[in-house]
Amino acid sequence: VAIKQIHLQQQSSQELLKEVVVMRDKKNPNIVTYLGSYFVKEQLWLVLEYMGGGSLTHVISKTWMAAGQIAAVCRE
Repeated sequence: VAIKQIHLQQQSSQELLKEVVVMRDKKNPNIVTYLGSYFVKEQLWLVLEYMGGGSLTHVISKTWMAAGQIAAVCRE
C-alpha cells in the first residue's frame, strides 16, 4: 500500500472530499484503488494501492513529455 498524507490546513475541504469520493466510488483500472482513510493529528492519511512507477503528479512535473507521450498517458 501507499499512504498519501494530506495536511488539512493546506487543501480545500471540498476538493479533498471530491478526491476521496471519486477514488472510493469509481472502480476503474486507471484509477488508483482507495483502501481507506484515517485522521492522524492534523493530517488525513489516505491508504491507496501502491503504484511502483510513482505518482502521476511526480511524473508529469519532473519529466518532459512529447505530445504523443501525453496522448498515450491520457488514453491509458
